[in-house]
Amino acid sequence: MAIQLLKPFAFLAAAAALVGCEKWADGVVSEVEFPPHTPTLAATVNLISGESKAVAALFQTSSTLTAGGSTIPAGVTARIKKDDEVVLSWSTGDTALVGEGWAGRTMHVLDLDTPLSLPLGQLELEVEAPGFEMLTAVAVQPPTPELTVDYVQGVDTTTEFGEAVILDRFKLNLLNRAGVRDVYGLQLQEGYVYSGDTVWNQVGLGEFDAVLEPRTVYNDACLCLLVDDQGVDAHSFQNITLDRKRWEWSSEEGEEVPLRLKVTLMDAPMADFYGSLENHWNAENNPFANPSSIYSNTSTGFGIFGLASEVSFNW
Repeated sequence: MAIQLLKPFAFLAAAAALVGCEKWADGVVSEVEFPPHTPTLAATVNLISGESKAVAALFQTSSTLTAGGSTIPAGVTARIKKDDEVVLSWSTGDTALVGEGWAGRTMHVLDLDTPLSLPLGQLELEVEAPGFEMLTAVAVQPPTPELTVDYVQGVDTTTEFGEAVILDRFKLNLLNRAGVRDVYGLQLQEGYVYSGDTVWNQVGLGEFDAVLEPRTVYNDACLCLLVDDQGVDAHSFQNITLDRKRWEWSSEEGEEVPLRLKVTLMDAPMADFYGSLENHWNAENNPFANPSSIYSNTSTGFGIFGLASEVSFNW
């Protein structure tokens, strides 16, 4: 490859000698005009039943030349409808900071008095703002995941870096519904109790081992293991086996921390959105990868409306 790369440089040097250095020193400037950009509505609304907040990212698009990037359009509102009846809505004043530090951004947030519970079936998102064409999108609220989980501690012991590692095993039997694409997200968390409150942190991928379970794929966008039947009813979700690793010395030093396994059943748009984000991130710094777009199911082509249901198992 080194020889191949030198050839064009040798050609340029010879060409420079023939035409004179002055022209090459001046350089060649080509002006590229960006087409004018007309802002349109964009919305990212991924909702999971059972959560205490309903967050909607409602913005207007901007070009690469727009200072400050995309912003929340004045007077924007959003609603979710079931059979033309509004079941959830955000008004202009329902904004709050989401995220911390440099990652924090103002979005539309509803603090719910009771856990989020949307009606099953097809729901429609509508987003409006003065001066913009309405944004619409359709998603399907899935039912509560149906599954069984067996958790057994200390099924095996192995050695890593000269230290003993204990394996705890999870065995899941997930329902694969007929005629419907089922996508499950699996996330294992450890709990730490501070002043009577439990803070849950995700168990790292290296500690939640799915190497021997080919039906799972880790996804950075959802920070979870995805199990996708790809719309095939015959695809078995039985006996999905996952191991959790823990150092033997850490178990001897004190009590086992609480564990929580979160199982999320997603609709197809949410799953496709997470999958496209993973592909996009993997292609960003790879010069040999094809460009990868991010999945959208909105009428404007910007954003995502996805729905999911979730259950948790605690030990």
